[in-house]
Amino acid sequence: MIAKDLYLKNFRNYCEEKIEFSPSVNIIYGNNAQGKTNILEGVYLFSMGKSVRTHHDEELIKIGEKEAYLNMNFSGGKRDINAEMFIKKNNRKRFLMNEIPVKRNSDLVGKFNVVYFGPECMNIIKSGPMARRKNLDILISQLKKNYFICISDYKKTLEAKTALLKNEIIDKITLDILNERLINLSTELTKYRFLYIKKIENIARKVQKEISQGKEKLEIKYSSFCGEFEEFNEEEVKNKFSEKFSKNYDREVYLREAVTGCHRDDIEYFINGNNVKMFGSSGQQKTVALVQKIAEVNLIFEEIGEYPVLLLDDIMSELDEKRQEYILTKIKNMQIIITCTDKEKFNSLSDCRYIKIEEGRAV
Repeated sequence: MIAKDLYLKNFRNYCEEKIEFSPSVNIIYGNNAQGKTNILEGVYLFSMGKSVRTHHDEELIKIGEKEAYLNMNFSGGKRDINAEMFIKKNNRKRFLMNEIPVKRNSDLVGKFNVVYFGPECMNIIKSGPMARRKNLDILISQLKKNYFICISDYKKTLEAKTALLKNEIIDKITLDILNERLINLSTELTKYRFLYIKKIENIARKVQKEISQGKEKLEIKYSSFCGEFEEFNEEEVKNKFSEKFSKNYDREVYLREAVTGCHRDDIEYFINGNNVKMFGSSGQQKTVALVQKIAEVNLIFEEIGEYPVLLLDDIMSELDEKRQEYILTKIKNMQIIITCTDKEKFNSLSDCRYIKIEEGRAV
């Protein structure tokens, strides 16, 4: 995957600007609060159809303007694609690819793959389960269109169930129908998540071993709401979910809250048998977050035969010299777009394009 150029109009703090990218390493540098991260956000939007920083599209529009427009030329899957995005207040975003409207996000996802690594990604390890599930969902969605559709259906069904449980009188027939739907979707999502956690673990173990010079063994476990299992068996997992939904039926009605399903699942990381979130040092937690992202890059390559575009948002400030050196030696054979305040940190890299940003302008 290669992003060739990005045109921004009334996007964030940009009036109008076109950024041309190198197919290798791009260093976007400048002082803080100048608009460097906004460029990464613009690139990311064409991958997932959503911002990595906000759920509110109106925040993407420059203050004082009514709409924003983005245009990006990229190559992927041996095709050259021109993608356009229109963002208007009080309206859904509109996408065009080679002038053809993209009606659903599921038709957009997977066309242009990225892996984003910013300071907030450190919270993949330190924060709650939602951050870890979201990170995994983004990865799998880029690789499996069916998964993206499935996770969207799950969210809609869960929202419908939550709304139903808030009613003064709960329609038990409708509740049973929604529960059956959630059981089937939970089983399908668990299948994908379990499979891809295993794939990530196989890659991440090797990377962790390299960084720690053989001292640390990394394990990644998928912690399912329906219980633990060593191998995925669809019928067994579906039966376990059925039992959980049945057991929690009266409790959910009493609490008027949907507490059952794979939206309660988690991913756990262990180093030498110790839970990294609970017992890992700050350095170990940062390393595992870094290892997770390197594993995602390599997994995408293994799955589709193309590297994703790697977006690194001021990440060097979060890593010590050893980890900085490691990541700089590993980011090869792919396009990387890096933001930073100190471009000298990347002097060891060859074939770089340097782009200085001042107050929403490339200078």
